Amino acid sequence: MFSFSDNQGGFSVNMPWGNGIAALRWNHLFSKKLFMNVTGTFSDYMFQFGSSQDQFIFSLTSGVRDIGSKVDFSYFPNPRHLIKFGANHIYHTFTPTSVSAESDSVVFDTGAAQQLFSHETAFYFMDDFEVNDKFKVNAGLRYSMYHHIGPFTRYINGDISAPDTSVQYPSGDLIKFYHGLEPRLSMRWLLPDNSSIKAGYSYNYQYVHLTALSAVSLPTDIWYPTTDIAKPQIGWQGSVGYFKNFFDDKIETSVEVYYKKMNNMIEYKEGALPSDNVNDNTDNLLVFGEGWSYGVELFLKKSVGDFTGWIGYTWAKSDRRFPDLNSGNLYPAKYDRRHDLSIVGTYKLNDRWTFSTAFVYATGNTLTLPSSWYVQEQNLLFNYGQRNSTRMAPYHRLDLSATLYSKT
Repeated sequence: MFSFSDNQGGFSVNMPWGNGIAALRWNHLFSKKLFMNVTGTFSDYMFQFGSSQDQFIFSLTSGVRDIGSKVDFSYFPNPRHLIKFGANHIYHTFTPTSVSAESDSVVFDTGAAQQLFSHETAFYFMDDFEVNDKFKVNAGLRYSMYHHIGPFTRYINGDISAPDTSVQYPSGDLIKFYHGLEPRLSMRWLLPDNSSIKAGYSYNYQYVHLTALSAVSLPTDIWYPTTDIAKPQIGWQGSVGYFKNFFDDKIETSVEVYYKKMNNMIEYKEGALPSDNVNDNTDNLLVFGEGWSYGVELFLKKSVGDFTGWIGYTWAKSDRRFPDLNSGNLYPAKYDRRHDLSIVGTYKLNDRWTFSTAFVYATGNTLTLPSSWYVQEQNLLFNYGQRNSTRMAPYHRLDLSATLYSKT
């Protein structure tokens, strides 16, 4: 929870967020070669932004509640071959934004909290097998389906010649249906001198969107479902890596490169806020575009001896392009993080004393800040520059610890 208060100014801000989860699992062994796992899940995510000043109180709440079930089968034809298949289903309940406001005991009418309901179902098949001692393949195919259902009110914003209207969908009515095939493939080649090459490709549908306000660098991200307007995000990713161990596997090293392309991404319109959806749909405040992410990951690990630890470094770039934002020009994503470095080390002095350290460095997030401001009719108005053109200061942290074990 984040909180801030200014007693002199009579101003306070509170931002609690969290996730409650529960799971129930049942396993069954049909034979030495066939295994089944049945799981029921429940999760409830909530984010709230609350502020008050003098006699004015404002609150915005967002959340997602999921009830799911899945069944997974594992079949082992032989020690070098594994087949997995199964199905899963999730019932989503989204509350993108719920707004309340009052001033000096006067409660403002902000409309009822809008909720969206959907079913997400998938069937999958995965085959993991060793072609020979040097070559291993993992191939899979997933078929996903998404049903956006009622109750739901679709608000249709009119123009000068047509008034605003709305369409009511009763409970259980199908509003929009999406589906798609999601193939994936990964391979591993063992090379001489304790080295290997790994490569992978995947094509995915994502029916739950995450949208962020570029002018706010706080956990104000909103989860929003696929609707008749917001289409499912579709993306593909490819990666290849080289792995090599040294000194009888005491030291592990790797270098990997990846590239990801994403379509049907969502962002808020310029100047739009989550609280603007009073008597409106959140997706009427959104615009749609595409994104790219690519980078290089380096890794070094020592796991044997009195001194152990690892170093990980990632150089990454993540860009977005939306026709209705930033004049259609490319701009960095909010979570575009050019450099990410982690160093972890542990030294065992003797049987009683162990010393550890961890260092983290990360490039700051991007955000959009006003480039100028002016006063019009006693109102302060802002002009914003290029989208996400400002970058926050880098984040870095150093942790030190010493552990003393009791005598045995």
